[in-house]
Amino acid sequence: MMTIRENGCYCFTLETVDTVDIFTKPMYKQIIVHSLNHFIDSKGLIVYGWCLTSNRLYVICQSLNDIALTDLRNSFMLFTCEKIIEAIKEEPTIRNAWLIKHFVVHPMVNVESCWGLVKTTAQIDIRQPQNLAEQLEFIHSIPVKERVVQYSSDYIYSSARDYAGMPG
Repeated sequence: MMTIRENGCYCFTLETVDTVDIFTKPMYKQIIVHSLNHFIDSKGLIVYGWCLTSNRLYVICQSLNDIALTDLRNSFMLFTCEKIIEAIKEEPTIRNAWLIKHFVVHPMVNVESCWGLVKTTAQIDIRQPQNLAEQLEFIHSIPVKERVVQYSSDYIYSSARDYAGMPG
């Protein structure tokens, strides 16, 4: 696992437990969008780009000066899990009961988690715009490669729209 410098810029991939497709309903996708905005507005998270698929969140981010990036990331994961699990439990269906069974309980905090594997895929030197552009291109092209959309800017749950001058 890559060592994270707390003031660095990184591309993270947050994967759901068992890569279960949680983000198939707009309600769950909006939880992620609102949470990202909340962490940007009030927690010191700087997001350069992101893309949400059915079971992964790709995010290129950095922390403000004195806030540990790993702490922000872990706080984001706990916050979003709480909101997602709450939303799933409010709508009792067979699939939602199945989802809840797949979530793991972390013994350290005794909390259910919908997030599983976290990958730090790259450290990005933001002083070199080409490095950031390459990572943005990579995460924005995922919905195109998965044949969800023809153009990355057509995918609503991604920052590609922002970079194309469209409302995100």
